[in-house]
Amino acid sequence: MSLTDSERAHIQEALQNQRNTLAVTRITGDPGEIGRGLVHLAELHGMLEDHAESRRHYEEALGFFQTAGDKHGQAQVYFGLGVARANFEDHKGAIEHIAQATALFNELKDQENEALCRAAIGESLRSLGHARAAEEKYQEALLLYRQAKNGARIAQLLLDIGDIRMEAGEYEAARKRFAEAMPLLEKEGDPEPLALCRLLLGEAEGLLGNHNSARPLLQSAADLYEQLHDHAYEARARWDLSIAYTFTQEWTLARAELEAVIPLFEAQGRHDDVAKARKVLAHFDSRGV
Repeated sequence: MSLTDSERAHIQEALQNQRNTLAVTRITGDPGEIGRGLVHLAELHGMLEDHAESRRHYEEALGFFQTAGDKHGQAQVYFGLGVARANFEDHKGAIEHIAQATALFNELKDQENEALCRAAIGESLRSLGHARAAEEKYQEALLLYRQAKNGARIAQLLLDIGDIRMEAGEYEAARKRFAEAMPLLEKEGDPEPLALCRLLLGEAEGLLGNHNSARPLLQSAADLYEQLHDHAYEARARWDLSIAYTFTQEWTLARAELEAVIPLFEAQGRHDDVAKARKVLAHFDSRGV
């Protein structure tokens, strides 16, 4: 998600303050303190998507943590370096660094950070086109997050695994993952992942032919995306909803969703989709429905 001007200004101010603090720490602090200061600096650069500077600070921090014998600090650095490499599309390099972080967090018995690393490796494997290997890493992370009872992370991994199963055409397996994620996301109360879960579950139900089950899920997703002003995903939900209503021959409701989705497509410059929606409406007109 893009930063607002005020958010960017706030991070830049924090960056300058951290540079000033680090200058003093380099004189008065021990190697571990300097390493932690560099990691904070690297994280701020990462928030600004300046991944080259972020990587440079992580690389410097690694030497200080090695001098201090700080394994947790080293693990943080390896993870940060992996994320930086992933942002440069160097996913093989990302996996190598994050695997080093994983081993250290495992040695330190830090389950949540180990889970974070395993999930991140899964993301890079998926970017490389290795969907099944990615799912294996997601499953490893899921086991650790279940032990830690981290509901938000469990739900996100269930969505990721379900999405892989959707891509493979395994709609029932996907539906089960999305259905398990939904009560966790409802408990968390964050509308964006909840909207995505309802959308994906609605799509899975539709692909399984369960259009009556799909409709309320897709309607809820469309309503949430409208509130979030996410018109791309609102359009996707409304288009899916029009299909569900068409299958159940509720022509008036299907027409209403098509008429609602056309301006959303137009605002995004999606002219082919506009033409497709108008063609369906013309078909309805020709049938008198």
